[in-house]
Amino acid sequence: MKKKLALLLASVMMVAGLAACGSKESPDPSAPSTPGTENETPAPSEEENVTIAVAWNAIDATTQTRMTYLEDHLGPALGIDFIFSEAISDTAQLMTFLENSYAAGADGLLSLVTDGTEQLVSKADELGVYTAVVSSTLYEEVASVPTYMGITGIDLSKVADAYGELIDAQFDSAEPANFIVISGGSAMGVASHREGAKSMLETLQTKYDLTYDADVTELATLNATTEIATGNDEVKITIVPGFPNMDGYVSGVSGLLQTGDYDVIVSVYPTAETFGTAIDEVEKALGKNIKLLCQANFGENTKKAFSTLDSTGNPTLDGAVINSGSASDAYGVVLLYNGITGHGDAIKPEGKAITMAPGPLVASGAEAYSKLEQLDTSDEMYVYTSEEIKTLLKKYNDAADYDLLMETSRNFTTENILERRGLK
Repeated sequence: MKKKLALLLASVMMVAGLAACGSKESPDPSAPSTPGTENETPAPSEEENVTIAVAWNAIDATTQTRMTYLEDHLGPALGIDFIFSEAISDTAQLMTFLENSYAAGADGLLSLVTDGTEQLVSKADELGVYTAVVSSTLYEEVASVPTYMGITGIDLSKVADAYGELIDAQFDSAEPANFIVISGGSAMGVASHREGAKSMLETLQTKYDLTYDADVTELATLNATTEIATGNDEVKITIVPGFPNMDGYVSGVSGLLQTGDYDVIVSVYPTAETFGTAIDEVEKALGKNIKLLCQANFGENTKKAFSTLDSTGNPTLDGAVINSGSASDAYGVVLLYNGITGHGDAIKPEGKAITMAPGPLVASGAEAYSKLEQLDTSDEMYVYTSEEIKTLLKKYNDAADYDLLMETSRNFTTENILERRGLK
């Protein structure tokens, strides 16, 4: 089977190549249909494997780990063949991948590419291909499309909780500090960044009894570097929107640090490498520790940042909020598999796409990260084992329904995963 898939992928993974020339056998679209059965595709027989295509928005070490989880762990246990794309950067490539995957026999498609979701869902429905998207936005315009199962991006309500927990673990209200808040794409509509920045500001407001001169949402979405009023002379906060690829961005943050006024950088995206040199230079020049708290991914770079001590004898990275890609992928498989096998109604009680969203994990220091980094390293240490996933599939567990899926995603927390994997 792997040899067959390898040959298949050689053509499917060329997302910018020729459009698909084959097609599945399907009813004549002009033929009359029974009411309520439009766009429904027959469930595969017991002997057939389900085929799920995955559209990646990037290919890196983290992606490779996620591929291994899907192909080598979930696939054999659940009877799923996977088709993986190369890195997809635009809607045209995404649509080509959909067409090629359909021609190759895909029953469902899990997309990490959020641009063009409405177009993807609509076209996939025409083809009878079930879809799910790793996004925090449901796309209400297509939520009622029968083959659109839902979204599995990070739970935005828990993003706020995670950053709040991280800041609480690092700072005492009796010890004021000055903060640079990296708000990333908050002003550009990136929901997870907006919620993260809001949480940072709200947590600091409560901890230090601050008085802002504007609504927290307005402050979190500022589109220019701004020192905001805090009502407390001992706490300074400067908000820095944008990304490192913008002209003068890193040098601008470096300039703020060189004033010696700031003690902490808190960021909504991974910044340990981005600002590492600037922080190190200032720490050496001023003889002070500058703490860094940010979003991060599992991997060697994060491990190195937590384990490497700076010139002041403190970790380069003091704490991180980590999104589990494997959890989002697992939820995507749950939604698609239930739909493909004819059990969509059980998990979509209102006939609309649903949100099954994992919360982020919190590593409040090097020791906490050393436990979490053991996840996704073996069959026994995946965030969800194949046996756990089976309990969420109607084919294997008749009690699997919408309520069970929601309960499962609600329970996904740092504490929960550490306990389930014996890491507490």
